[in-house]
Amino acid sequence: MGFQQIQAPTLRELFVDQIIGMIFSGELKVGDRLPSERELSEQMHISRSMVHIGLEDLERMGFVRMEPRRGNYIEDYARHGNFETLMALGKYGGQFDHAIESSLVEARDAIEGGAMILLGERGTPADIDQLRAITDGLRASVAAGEGITAYAQWMRKFDTTITELSGNLIFPLLMNSLADVSGVLWERCVTFWGPETVIKQETRITAMLAKGRGRDAALYIENIYHHYCDAHPNE
Repeated sequence: MGFQQIQAPTLRELFVDQIIGMIFSGELKVGDRLPSERELSEQMHISRSMVHIGLEDLERMGFVRMEPRRGNYIEDYARHGNFETLMALGKYGGQFDHAIESSLVEARDAIEGGAMILLGERGTPADIDQLRAITDGLRASVAAGEGITAYAQWMRKFDTTITELSGNLIFPLLMNSLADVSGVLWERCVTFWGPETVIKQETRITAMLAKGRGRDAALYIENIYHHYCDAHPNE
């Protein structure tokens, strides 16, 4: 068994992490002007060159807009972000605000709903058996009292498997790109509904798909997600 060396984060990484955390928590908002590089250097006790490099990292990720001789501003990452932005969302999943959480729910609904429609049209008995086996795994996990994290992993497997079985090559890629971001969200969903309710939801979805009713399954999951969002109003 081999263990890898543990490396502490660099000052550059810590600077970037702090700014991103403040953005996701809502402390820094789109359009806010950041203190000057000198002021940030003094407040955070790091060199100005480190601040500048960190700001360049943030600009590349779509979080900051650097304007020479005018200042540095918080950018609308929803419009200017990229894959690195998604990765940051995953890292700070526990800190994102209501708007981000609702957007993640809507994105998952769109991907899963589309996949369900296709699976309803293209699915085979073997596909349905695979979904039932996953729900059986969740049921066994609940019986063993393995905890929310384990239940959320089974829920995640059910959702991602639907995209894989849809026959669309892009849906699984989209779901996988959101997997790290949605990790906390899956746990929140299981906590909100309870694992027994999740089992009932998955069983009903599978039954619809077995009958070729993919559109009904998509509408059902949409209503489930809307209920979740309505129960978590913006603060």
